[in-house]
Amino acid sequence: MGCICNCFVGLLNCVLLTVGIGFVISGAYLNIKGNSDCEKVLTTPLIVMGGLLLILSLIGIMGTSCSSTLCMYIYLTLMFLLILGVIAFTIFVFMITNQAVGKVIADSEKVIEPKNPMDFSNWLANKVNKENNWKKIKSCLIDARLCTTDEYKLEFNFLVLVDQVACCKPPDVCGFTQKNELVWEVPKSGPSSKDKDCKKWSNDGDKMCFECDSCKVGVVENLKREWKALALINICLLAFLILIYMLGCCSFCC
Repeated sequence: MGCICNCFVGLLNCVLLTVGIGFVISGAYLNIKGNSDCEKVLTTPLIVMGGLLLILSLIGIMGTSCSSTLCMYIYLTLMFLLILGVIAFTIFVFMITNQAVGKVIADSEKVIEPKNPMDFSNWLANKVNKENNWKKIKSCLIDARLCTTDEYKLEFNFLVLVDQVACCKPPDVCGFTQKNELVWEVPKSGPSSKDKDCKKWSNDGDKMCFECDSCKVGVVENLKREWKALALINICLLAFLILIYMLGCCSFCC
């Protein structure tokens, strides 16, 4: 039984090693080929995660192939800590993506403090709404030429696809007249709504509605979708890690 577990652990660690190498190569590629900081934002996470998987899988392979008790002990300890980390991160992602963000954004620069110390539902919206953070995000949107990109064309960037309607046109309640794809005319009588986003709109390609609350809401909602997808990936990764851990324990005990 121990020999069978050793074989499975060794095989699964080879898969883990391949994934780790893939992450490191992807991070290095983005760092070299990226034209802006926005394109390089995933560099550090990919390299760090890839490096951890690389080291962990190598220790596991050494432990199973050399029947080293010390290596297996270190391997199982690190694997257990990694599993706990993935569980904690996945729970955190679900906690910050479980509530609408309109109210937080609408309160401008004010940060919404949770009534419950364990309530992180506004955490993501507060992060995006901070002036320094929004400047960086807005710069990414402008660099990605969001408002001149085909709505159905996915750009590999910090934000893969943001709601273009929210960032690239004034709100419908403003009553502006569209002259072409990017130019809107303000009625002589002024906006038909007191919505403050109406005053933030500009036909300047570098301004558009990037300062509008509706754009910020669109960005947050997009991030929430991506983070939820990441949480699902984490669940699959967690199941894979638990399987390896169980087989590793079986191999270690036998």
